[in-house]
Amino acid sequence: MIKTLLATYNRSDRDITALTYVLIVFLFTLIGRGVIFIYDSQYQKFWSVVFQAVPLLAALVAVRVANRLISNSHILREDDRRQELMRTTHHLIATIQDLRAKVSYAMDMLREGGRPQFAFVQIAKSIEERYESLLQRDGFRFIPGPCVDIIVRISSGIFGIGILAEHIKLQYSKNHELAITPILSNTNNSPLPPFDALISDLDQLLNQLFELRLSIEDSKGKD
Repeated sequence: MIKTLLATYNRSDRDITALTYVLIVFLFTLIGRGVIFIYDSQYQKFWSVVFQAVPLLAALVAVRVANRLISNSHILREDDRRQELMRTTHHLIATIQDLRAKVSYAMDMLREGGRPQFAFVQIAKSIEERYESLLQRDGFRFIPGPCVDIIVRISSGIFGIGILAEHIKLQYSKNHELAITPILSNTNNSPLPPFDALISDLDQLLNQLFELRLSIEDSKGKD
């Protein structure tokens, strides 16, 4: 339905432009005839030309008004698109910054230890919920393909944090208040998810979104 409406809208725009040129040609033709009649002192014919030109002028004014309305509609539609893009970009930036902070905190909890296991379980749950908010359909309307690729790529790391949280929950099930033992990430059999790669991907995603926001602001300034 929307494609049909857009096609009709664009066709009307072209028709109005073509009609404007036709009316201008007719108007200049009448002006040329009027000049000839004045030169030949045929004033009666000149006034008949004037009367013929009045409807053309009225039609031309109507066409220009219609063209102005269409142009204004273009401007409003583009402005709405930019505002929606800006709101979406700001929301994604805030979401990813919060996700990165939570992932970084979860990594510190595991490497330093000393926190109760339920704290890590809670932060892991919060990370999963924050990542799920990135997968909402509205967020994918404007972001470029590389951003989508990163969002899909980090899913395994987010899933790994959730699995590790369940593992720690079972491991400390008998004593929920017991602090987590530090888990070293440089051991061969480390159960740690790839936190460094995950944070790097989130930083790359943030950089691309900042570039997108800057391009929106630059294009708005040029207009």
